[in-house]
Amino acid sequence: MVAFIGAVICIIAAVHSGSPAAPPLTQNRSSSPAPFSPGSVARAGALDALHATEAPGGPEAPTFYGLTGGVGGAGSEQRVIYSRLLCTPVPPGQCEPKAVQADQQQEDEDGEWGSLRAAAEELRHTAQRQQEEIRADRRTIRELTGKLAECEGTGGVVQEERERGMMGDEGRAGAVEELERAILHMKERIERLESEMTPLAHNHTETGQKSAGRAQSGTKGQGTVVQRKVEDLEGELKRKMKMLEEERKALRKETQKHQEHIDQGLDAVHQRISSLEQGLSENKFPEGYRLSFPMRSNSMYAVVKHSIPALHALTLCMWLRPAQNVLGTAVSYAVSEQSHELVLQQLVHGPIEFIINNEVAQFTLNLTVGVWQHVCVSWNRRAGVWHAYLGGKLKGEGKDLATRHSIRPGGTLVLGQEQSSMSGLRFVASRAWIGDLSQFNIWDRLLTHAELNALAHCSTGMLGNVVPWNSREVEVFGGVTKQPAEHCSHHASIRQ
Repeated sequence: MVAFIGAVICIIAAVHSGSPAAPPLTQNRSSSPAPFSPGSVARAGALDALHATEAPGGPEAPTFYGLTGGVGGAGSEQRVIYSRLLCTPVPPGQCEPKAVQADQQQEDEDGEWGSLRAAAEELRHTAQRQQEEIRADRRTIRELTGKLAECEGTGGVVQEERERGMMGDEGRAGAVEELERAILHMKERIERLESEMTPLAHNHTETGQKSAGRAQSGTKGQGTVVQRKVEDLEGELKRKMKMLEEERKALRKETQKHQEHIDQGLDAVHQRISSLEQGLSENKFPEGYRLSFPMRSNSMYAVVKHSIPALHALTLCMWLRPAQNVLGTAVSYAVSEQSHELVLQQLVHGPIEFIINNEVAQFTLNLTVGVWQHVCVSWNRRAGVWHAYLGGKLKGEGKDLATRHSIRPGGTLVLGQEQSSMSGLRFVASRAWIGDLSQFNIWDRLLTHAELNALAHCSTGMLGNVVPWNSREVEVFGGVTKQPAEHCSHHASIRQ
């Protein structure tokens, strides 16, 4: 259709009915004029010429025949002038209307602006991601700074101990301070990078529509550099933290050594104070002492610090002045395997219990409240024979009590409370002793009747070869007091 319109336009431009003459024939290949007889008419050339078809011999221009001249007399002559015109084919798309071309140009510009906007949006998202990463790094640094503060506290405690005279090393504290300064320096560097990234992202957003390609490549390059710097800082921070952990381990070991040294010093001081107290106590109680338990309480007790060996037989003697009819627990010896290795107690109105290896023998003594009375018990692993004495007189006996058992060594001996486990200083108040106790002694043999009678009448000061009664071996707690001994005062008055 376009080719046909072009051909018509060419024909209209070439033919003009009122033209007196035509262009030179030599330029458009016109033939010489030929006379026509009256009544001749114009004839059109081949129809294919209008469509610019190609002949076998090459392209042939369209041909048009026209009539020119005037009307004269009878002898006048009519001339016909015909021209061969050249029409060049127009390629498709070049004869489009200007409005279509403007629309295409506008579409191209819109596509370019859309790509620029997409690039700017991508730059903005990239800047936001980098800001989020920087914020995460800052949170990590704050956590590490908190850990460092804890390390500072530990270092301060160690430094304080060193200033008190313990062995110390100031170089390690300096290393911790140096690590702290390095971490703070890295924190400042990351904050500076963050402050540089914020205006950089803003500038990229404003100038992205002008030069999106160049800005995008530049931002990617700078973002890569920043990311690399952050990774380097993270690696350096990890190395510093590893060094810090090693320093903390070394400080912890050193602190443990110092603590052991302190404990040893405290033990030595405690032993020295105990020896001084024992010396004062011996001077204070030249004729012996007694323990006073003023009330039933789970916090009042005394510990005999003398080591107990393995025993195949024993005799246990003491002076008692009960404050109530129910005695409670006078003696409790516990080992790791058995909490009731050796116990002497009265928990209810009734018999007194003598316990060996959690096996019980019962007997009755009928003690008088408020009066000093001498009590002894003995036991032998052979046949499990046992005896109970009051005032040197036999009050109970039996056998098969823990036969072939030996009292195990290394336990804890407590006066005034019943133990539920070895060194388990949690007692029950209802089982506590209330009253006075004195001259507690243990022998690794069975005493004779004469020896028992002499002890009951204060005619001998014989002490136990396993546990002797002296102030140095007994430590009191919870309000138990040591008072001058008076259990033999009535015997002295009788002798006088």
